[in-house]
Amino acid sequence: MSIIRDILHDEGGLDWLNGKFDSVSLFNGEMDITIYGDSDEYTEYAEKCIAHYNCLNENPELMADIREKLAKFMYYMRDEWESMGIYVDIAEDTEKAVEEYESGGDILKYLTKPCLNIEMSEDYSDETGYSITAECPWEPEHQCSIIIRGDQLKYVGPDDGNTPWDDDDEYYCIWLDEEQ
Repeated sequence: MSIIRDILHDEGGLDWLNGKFDSVSLFNGEMDITIYGDSDEYTEYAEKCIAHYNCLNENPELMADIREKLAKFMYYMRDEWESMGIYVDIAEDTEKAVEEYESGGDILKYLTKPCLNIEMSEDYSDETGYSITAECPWEPEHQCSIIIRGDQLKYVGPDDGNTPWDDDDEYYCIWLDEEQ
């Protein structure tokens, strides 16, 4: 029996599957999944990725890295929204998240409507790779994307359509420049 339920084929004629699974990792509860492929092979690979994703909590270094990069993304966007001065509501929502985070809140609570995105790669067929997209107050237009390949965090930033199989130089984030 599949751990993915409520599977629907994309109505736009694409070979995508949409469904749900039980998340016990970054997010708890029912979570959406999009599988970019429509065959048993893709579904089996998606289940392998779900199993990996659901064990992220067992990797404290990776979890800390995710939270740290989410915070850097949030701070950068707060400064950007404030400097623009035209999106007052977004700046206020972001500042509220910053204040709550600085008071000890878990940054993951600001990510809503998460979706696990699965795209297989023939070059990396033995390795798990997926992205997690979620809405967040500091990037309401593009959402937030977290990309994981194997046990490596590859990217945290706006959802620009990157996949786990991109070259490392495609994961550029301006807010990490000071680390380079």
